[in-house]
Amino acid sequence: MASDAVDLITSSPGRTSDIALIGAGPKPDAPQVPDRLWRRYGNEAPVVWSLADGEPGLREPIADNLPVLGVELAFGAEFELAMSPADLLDRRTRIGLVPSDVAAATPAAEAALAMARA
Repeated sequence: MASDAVDLITSSPGRTSDIALIGAGPKPDAPQVPDRLWRRYGNEAPVVWSLADGEPGLREPIADNLPVLGVELAFGAEFELAMSPADLLDRRTRIGLVPSDVAAATPAAEAALAMARA
């Protein structure tokens, strides 16, 4: 939409239509990576999944009845530079939309931030 707006107000088309979004592109061969990560991170999914190397617990859901994996919080903390548990839960995962889910997920968010800062 932003590209369309720029095209409307300028005399030359923007160059953003030629720039791929992060995660766009062909799906690499990595069958161990869950479909959830492919849908959310595109071809960056193997990078997210690899954050659990040496930390197998990160490949599990962060709380009962929540599909978010520990590696997603680790990625938000380390690569997207989330600054607080609320930042991770509200902006990176949308868990913040359900108060009871926030309560269940906050310990995992705090742990992910502590690990990224260590």
